[in-house]
Amino acid sequence: MITRRFFIGGFVSAGAVYGCRTLKVPAGLGVEGKPNLRFGVVSDIHISLDDRDGRCNTDTLVSALEWFRDQGVDAVMIPGDLADSGLRPEMEAVAAAWFKVFPDDKAPDGRPVERLFVYGNHDWDGWTYFPELLAKHYSDDNAARKDFIGLDQKGWWERIWHEPFSLVWRKEVKGYSFVGAHWTAEHCIGSSLADERGIRGVADFLSKTQRFDPTRPFFYVQHPHPKNTCYGSWAWGHDNGESTKALSAFPTAIAFSGHSHYSLTDERSIWQGAFTSLGASSLKYSGLSYNQYFPEGFENTSAPRPRRCEIDPKKVMPRLEYNTYDGRQGMLVSVFDDHVRFARRDMISGKPLGDDWVMPLPIAEPLPFAFASRAAAIPAPEFPVGATLEARKTLALTRRCKGPGDKMVEPVEKDALSLSFPAANAKAGVRVLEYRIDINPEGGETIVKRMLAEGFYLPSDAPKANAACACSVALDCLPKAARYHVSVFPVGSLGRVGAPLSVDIRV
Repeated sequence: MITRRFFIGGFVSAGAVYGCRTLKVPAGLGVEGKPNLRFGVVSDIHISLDDRDGRCNTDTLVSALEWFRDQGVDAVMIPGDLADSGLRPEMEAVAAAWFKVFPDDKAPDGRPVERLFVYGNHDWDGWTYFPELLAKHYSDDNAARKDFIGLDQKGWWERIWHEPFSLVWRKEVKGYSFVGAHWTAEHCIGSSLADERGIRGVADFLSKTQRFDPTRPFFYVQHPHPKNTCYGSWAWGHDNGESTKALSAFPTAIAFSGHSHYSLTDERSIWQGAFTSLGASSLKYSGLSYNQYFPEGFENTSAPRPRRCEIDPKKVMPRLEYNTYDGRQGMLVSVFDDHVRFARRDMISGKPLGDDWVMPLPIAEPLPFAFASRAAAIPAPEFPVGATLEARKTLALTRRCKGPGDKMVEPVEKDALSLSFPAANAKAGVRVLEYRIDINPEGGETIVKRMLAEGFYLPSDAPKANAACACSVALDCLPKAARYHVSVFPVGSLGRVGAPLSVDIRV
């Protein structure tokens, strides 16, 4: 095992343990100036043949790359899912966008700009998700198979990107180390309750061959979230814990991952423990934390598997997931001597998605981005002064969706409890992620329903993020009563609960 003395004075290896945080956080951060290193991060770009009538629409990607170029980046990171259907023409479109902005991997001033890209599950076998796309663009299965990237990961990577392929790689950029691990986990499991398989080779690569400067952070990228890090234990899209175990030997590691598409407005997108882990969201659409509350999830998202087919046909709210394609996000990471700054950006409007996350260096206790520390520091969201909750009995249609046995269930009109209230964004710098609806039937026990806030993934001044909210619940999902006491609580992404709005309603 590496000793404490070696960790402080030499190079850290897999033997360096969590307790070796001996360097102290500086009293104050340095004056902002030119960073030692700056790189852009966009994940899950999902360039598809069907984006534009058989052609790949790379407009948003090109715009993001141009913005990164203009910020003077030294590198750009993409944590997977470049080609939506895992097809050669899609990856070639990504490459065309890259080389349009960075010819010969260089900025206009001649400085090199490094590619820090890894495959995701869509690059591996995305064609299995979209059989109708293959039928539309290929004459037969054999013609399509020739374009399947996952059948020749190494060959297609080297032909398209003109660099050697390795399942796990290391690159150096301006004296900082980057390690990347391509998706090799076979088919995406996609279950709310199951772990993705581990990324093969990461543990051996880090433990047996690598040494890192202990005075500087190093950066790691893979597609699935390292288990039990960003977003917590419930997160859809985390791996089986192999990367977490391997990275936990390196307190200076800062890991980036994608896969879930969760929004950068969610403060759980950054986590600190044995190392630092960030979810990079998506440049294609914002994802939803529907599996946080098993088994029902949110009223305006799908329920988690495996009970989705049973629960979803009872819901009367439209699914929010079909309305989040305006959530396209990225990060600009600036590394200084005494801190790392993570700037969260809406890549459509160009507006910030929240205050920059500023992480002091060297990394040491207390950890400012541990969930408990953040939850204590960020206030609860608040409704506007004078806000009221309105409730009424109405009729609503259930969803058309799959029921038990995967049989389609047609919409049915039902009596419903309809609630309306203003968005709880009254406190500057504090975002509401969800609303907890407590429904107490007269003489009975309280039933809790939850609704994901509309526009939670957009800049705080976006109209959708500040529009009036509406929630509907079928009355046959509640205990039968003549009167209900209803309270709506605003909840932040780290669990802080604000003061409720309440009302009584007779039905």
